[in-house]
Amino acid sequence: MPSNTAPVAATYVSIATAADILACSTKTIRRKIASGELPARCIGTRLIRIDATDLAGLGRPLTTARRA
Repeated sequence: MPSNTAPVAATYVSIATAADILACSTKTIRRKIASGELPARCIGTRLIRIDATDLAGLGRPLTTARRA
């Protein structure tokens, strides 16, 4: 039985756009891809795209130290 909901397409961005979103350099994005911290997809032989939802999960939350 077919579903009434269509699959949601992922929004992919370029390395340059990802760097703009995160306010960092393209080198930083490339390093994170190389280390496996940021998943990316190769489209063709040279085109690299990043799922925009993966950018939101990048990094770690900061904790603040309490002063006594």
